[in-house]
Amino acid sequence: MKFFLIVCSIFFSISAFAQFPSIDPLRRTGTGGNNGFGQPLPENTRKTRTVTGNKLFAEKQDTVKVIIADSLKSKDSSLQSTVKYTAQDSTIMEVDGKTVHLYGQAKVTYGDIELEADYIRLDWGKNEIFAHGSPDTTKQGEKVKGKPVFSQSGDKYNTDTIRYNFKSRKAIIKNIVTQQGEGFVQGEKVKKDPQDNLYLVHAKYTTCNLKEPHFHIAARKIKLVNKKQVISGPFNFVLSGIPLPIGLPFGFFPVPKKKEIGTSGIIMGSYGEEPRNRGFYFRDFGYYFAINENIGAKVLAQIYSKGSYGVGIQSSYAKRYKYAGNLSFQYNYNKPVAEVLDPTTTQTAAKDFSLNWSHSPANKRPDRSFSSSVNLRSNGFNRNNVNTADVSNYLSSSSNSSVQFGRTFAQKVVTSAGLNISQNFTTGQMDASLNYSIGLNQFNPFVPEKKMIGRWFESFRVGFNVNGGYQATNTKVNSITSYSEYKIVRQLADGTYESIEAKPLTNEEIRLRDANPLTLSLEDRAGQKALQERLNNVRKINSLSALSDILADGQFRTTYSLPITLPNFKIARYINFTPSISLRGDIFTQALSYEYIESQNAVRIDTVKGFFPTYQTSVSGSMNTRIYGTYQFKGKGRLQAIRHTLAPSISVSYAPDFTKNLFDYKVVRIDEVRDSVTGVVTRTALNRLLPRYPSLGASAGASGSIGFGITNQLEAKVRSKSDTAAKAFEKISLLDNFGINGSYNLLAIGDSMNLSNISMSANTNLFKNLINVNLSGSFDPYYYTQESTAELRALNPAGRITRFYKVAESGKFSLGNLATLRSANIAIATRLSPETFDKSKAKPKETKSTDPAMDAMKKFVAANPELYVDFSIPWTLSLSYNLNYSKQGLAIAQVTQAVTVQGDFSLTPKWKVGFNTGWDFQFKAATLTNVSLHRELHCWDMSFNWTPIAGNNLRSSNYSFDLRVRSTLLQELKVSRRRQTYGQGGF
Repeated sequence: MKFFLIVCSIFFSISAFAQFPSIDPLRRTGTGGNNGFGQPLPENTRKTRTVTGNKLFAEKQDTVKVIIADSLKSKDSSLQSTVKYTAQDSTIMEVDGKTVHLYGQAKVTYGDIELEADYIRLDWGKNEIFAHGSPDTTKQGEKVKGKPVFSQSGDKYNTDTIRYNFKSRKAIIKNIVTQQGEGFVQGEKVKKDPQDNLYLVHAKYTTCNLKEPHFHIAARKIKLVNKKQVISGPFNFVLSGIPLPIGLPFGFFPVPKKKEIGTSGIIMGSYGEEPRNRGFYFRDFGYYFAINENIGAKVLAQIYSKGSYGVGIQSSYAKRYKYAGNLSFQYNYNKPVAEVLDPTTTQTAAKDFSLNWSHSPANKRPDRSFSSSVNLRSNGFNRNNVNTADVSNYLSSSSNSSVQFGRTFAQKVVTSAGLNISQNFTTGQMDASLNYSIGLNQFNPFVPEKKMIGRWFESFRVGFNVNGGYQATNTKVNSITSYSEYKIVRQLADGTYESIEAKPLTNEEIRLRDANPLTLSLEDRAGQKALQERLNNVRKINSLSALSDILADGQFRTTYSLPITLPNFKIARYINFTPSISLRGDIFTQALSYEYIESQNAVRIDTVKGFFPTYQTSVSGSMNTRIYGTYQFKGKGRLQAIRHTLAPSISVSYAPDFTKNLFDYKVVRIDEVRDSVTGVVTRTALNRLLPRYPSLGASAGASGSIGFGITNQLEAKVRSKSDTAAKAFEKISLLDNFGINGSYNLLAIGDSMNLSNISMSANTNLFKNLINVNLSGSFDPYYYTQESTAELRALNPAGRITRFYKVAESGKFSLGNLATLRSANIAIATRLSPETFDKSKAKPKETKSTDPAMDAMKKFVAANPELYVDFSIPWTLSLSYNLNYSKQGLAIAQVTQAVTVQGDFSLTPKWKVGFNTGWDFQFKAATLTNVSLHRELHCWDMSFNWTPIAGNNLRSSNYSFDLRVRSTLLQELKVSRRRQTYGQGGF
């Protein structure tokens, strides 16, 4: 019996070891034994079960019964958690019960540690676990299958072999691959300490997720600090397997945490050249501060070889389900370069700044809201800083900023407060207002809403609105936009008078005043500067005292209104009639004081502070209806019918004359003519009725207007092409809208005209929304006459409007004599892509990702498609034509028209060519033309941008070449970041 047990013991022992793979790297190199990993585990918690193996490895021992160690933990065990293990093929325990061998998709779980491999050995005597893959003879190319995958606290490590001690938490690993943030770390020999730090020999660090990365940083030693950073000794850069002579004596790569914006670290900048401006540069370098999980900030700087420099800060903040925003500030000192502008012009250094702030809430509370869109910058920021990425921003001549807060109480009272700032970079004008509003939603004061049953008087509504604020501007006086026949002066501190520009501008001066200087030639730019000096209507904010003076000249204005909606009713069943009454007024804190100065033959305008209320009232009524006409087609053609919808409307309004009591207006003498010898007035002095309050407008007297409008729509009913279609007929819009609008003032007096300009507009979409067409125009029915003298004609080329209709003055009736075209616009646009002709090629709707970072990137790409190159679309082509026509009276008409072409196409699935160009018919030259070439290199983006024609501005033709590492988020989205830069060279 004893002999039989001895034989069985030897048999089981040999059978178990017979299934070991022939290669055990760690045993072969002498790593067996205790190795300092700990003491054997106690053996007092065992039980037996039968495990039957499959035929993957076992040859003759598939049905052998083995003793399995229990997974329960004893009281004196050194383990901190339960060890669980499984295997698909077989589980074999050695006779001593201290070693367990797992074969085929083995898995061991211990606390937050999980190990998966084709072979795993548990050694209870040493408190350690060993795993490696197995030779794979079923696939070509894959020599080893089931390589160990070690996971701990959400981090995964792909290895060739691993030996891990449960007690000391140390490990020895061979050929590891692990992801840290967006980077991947590889190492041939690795040691892991109890603090979960990894020490790698012959290591690589890259952001490419391929087994053989396109690029990496190669270092002899790398230390991977637990979930914080990657630290390396001397390293060099390797591109496509070729070591490059680019490196540093040490490296520090922060690993961003999942719950944080990032980890603090150095930001490497870019270099290049601006040959005609600031010279060679190194910019956008600095440091990133990960303040906390809700906010991060970048401090960036830039330096130029010709003495210019800049510094800025950019910050992003977000709180999930509450709000998100961005804040940035940039200051640039631009040293003047003689080659940029006229060499004879004396230039001074430009000190420019830019402040941007955007904030948007998550709208979790519908009763309140807060948002901001701030875009403040100095007048020369766009012009002087040529590294501005957005072309439209570079060419912009104005900006608007606003900060708004709103609150609703009981769904009846609506309040809001906000700050609004508008800038004109061409004229230097800045207007700011601090506004507020309080409104009471309209309600019926006689019948509660719960008791309303649809009676006619229940539509009576009354409300109350109050809005106003403090308004300030840096203009010296209100801009004069219409012809003035009197001279305006201001009195200076020394008692002398300064004339204020009040003469009307010619069409050419208006063009120069409103044009962006970057679109003008050098000659026109000089004329624009001279015009601005002549107007000189802006006070510079170059000190706190200047700012204090501007704010002191501001005024507080409040507008109140009491809107009343009377019950509406029908006339003759089909006509809707809606009457209304409006009571409104203004409260000013400044009034205008006029004084005629005989010595200057001019009017001096001063401001007086105080409390000045005004009021106005008006009544109105409107009627509208709809008329349908349908024409049926007979026959078997597809066109079955055409329906015409006509919607006429008429409105009547009356406002009494508030100038008779001279409460809001004042009679002012503006001019007189005296004999040069006798000094006697040769004609009666001219008087005018001028407003007492700023922004009140010119006197119009009583108003009794009739407004009219007609809206037309055309629709077609056609038979479907297929008999099996879901709908036998479909409706097609032939004309979305064609409208005519105007008004007639029955009580117009003085220089006011009875009939307003007649405006027309039309829009439609042709060929199933393939082409969009928008038309608009304005017609003037009155006759104009020239000024009497050449001097006046030069000042007012548009002439004077008369109270005679053009058709009556011409003496004969024709379409051309009915009215004069004053303005017109034609806009035609289309966008073509493969899905335009084949709907099956449209991109499928993307499902929502479980990764918040990926969802945020998708939303940003969808909101800013112009910033990215979409390789999934083979080609796109956008065409647009725009024509603008304007004519003031008898002046020469101004016509601008241009054609723009924009698109891209894929040479291969990885190559994309983009282009943007056009033709300006006014300048008879090509518009801003850009050609780009993009290449997707998996984890790289290569792009070449060439601007052969930069338009009529300071920049000449230029090019740029970029080769940048690509974000893994963008790899999954299959898009690349466009980088618009106008410096030459650099990457």
